[in-house]
Amino acid sequence: DCTSPEAVSGLYVRSNNLTPAGFKGIGTTIYDPSSLNAMISCNHTCYVDCLEENDHYVGGNEDDMTPEQRRRRKLYKLLSARHAEGSNARHLNAELGEGAFTTKLVPRVLESIGQCSVDRSTDAPAPLSLYFELMKSWKMPELYEHRGSI
Repeated sequence: DCTSPEAVSGLYVRSNNLTPAGFKGIGTTIYDPSSLNAMISCNHTCYVDCLEENDHYVGGNEDDMTPEQRRRRKLYKLLSARHAEGSNARHLNAELGEGAFTTKLVPRVLESIGQCSVDRSTDAPAPLSLYFELMKSWKMPELYEHRGSI
């Protein structure tokens, strides 16, 4: 368990003849883009060597980063990938729901984009692009309608 106080900070598998399925399993433990909850639940503590050399590698496995920096980079990478598809609003609606409570989360989500962008990779889009996508397509009518109660 890489999350315990006695946690292992690295997993060195280079000489272990892992199969592609093994690398895929390790990769999903490190980076699971199926939902925000899955991404938050991923392991951000352990570094796995040679994961980058595998076809299933997506990102977020940098050796020189703290677990918090890895988590922020992975979340930003997830939002960036969704942004490339123009699907952040659809995903956020599915993951956070459609109720009035979700409208109150909009400022927090926008704030988290700025926080996560601090550790984004150099090839990731600027946070302004993500802000723009969400401002034009996610909860803006509701936000304006309930502006006095947020």
